[in-house]
Amino acid sequence: MMKALLGSLFFAVTSLSAFDYALKPERITSDVTCFFGAPEVMNKTNNGNIVNSCYIDTGEGYVVVDTGPSYAYAQSAYNAMQRIKPLPVKLVINTHIHDDHWLGNGFFTQNGVSVVGSDDFLHNVNVHEATRMQNTISPAAYEGTVSTLPTEIILESTRKKVGNQDIELKLISRTAHTAKDLVVYLPKLGVLFAGDLVFNDRLPSVKGGNINGWITTLEELEAMGALHVIGGHGRNTDKNSSKMTHEYLTQMRSEIRFAIESGLGIDETIKKVQMVEYQKYKLYDAMQSGNVEASYRVLEWE
Repeated sequence: MMKALLGSLFFAVTSLSAFDYALKPERITSDVTCFFGAPEVMNKTNNGNIVNSCYIDTGEGYVVVDTGPSYAYAQSAYNAMQRIKPLPVKLVINTHIHDDHWLGNGFFTQNGVSVVGSDDFLHNVNVHEATRMQNTISPAAYEGTVSTLPTEIILESTRKKVGNQDIELKLISRTAHTAKDLVVYLPKLGVLFAGDLVFNDRLPSVKGGNINGWITTLEELEAMGALHVIGGHGRNTDKNSSKMTHEYLTQMRSEIRFAIESGLGIDETIKKVQMVEYQKYKLYDAMQSGNVEASYRVLEWE
């Protein structure tokens, strides 16, 4: 207990930020706690709190899956977890390169915590460019944030043992949501952290991904039989939480393929593939046409 308290004190002394996201932790299992973001686009009101970030209690410390959109977010989540149980953070895992998921890395690396991510960070992230968050959220919320890449790059699926948890890191072998999605599985608990391969409560964003690879990957993840599937966006964490994303992408692919076979161009297809039954989900107006366009550009070459 003393060691844990000292670890907590070290973070508190060396990591001070004036901005507090007032995050509310929610227990998924006895050992997994998550912070759930709003089903919105990033803005100066939510300050990027649109993403899910989770803590795994390994007995001797926490493993963090995705650090959120800013330094202040990471600090706010850490402080909230310390009020539950004062354990040090032993490891951080980044599921993919979209900046709402990893811009809190610096809060942990400045205190010597290792961050694991794929080599996609080396190929497709430029730390010298302004981030989306920097251009979108309030300066107060972004203060102290420095684009900090993972300190441990993995090139293939691997396993780690942290405290009482065996942690499986599975690198997806094809472009799905991104070029190199990383999922985290806890076999002891039957918990799968799927990152942005799984959305619910809101429509997913297909831009930059590959609809075929994404559907195939979801089928592989569903075959794992996890008891809890925690996505990168959305509050549903039961074993069927990937259902909405899977069904949405599958239907969209079918309708776009039919449009292509019927000789429709991309603009006509965007107008035709409305999928109005999904209007009930958040961000439909913001995402639907772009998702159809991105998927058409993949499917037209089949």
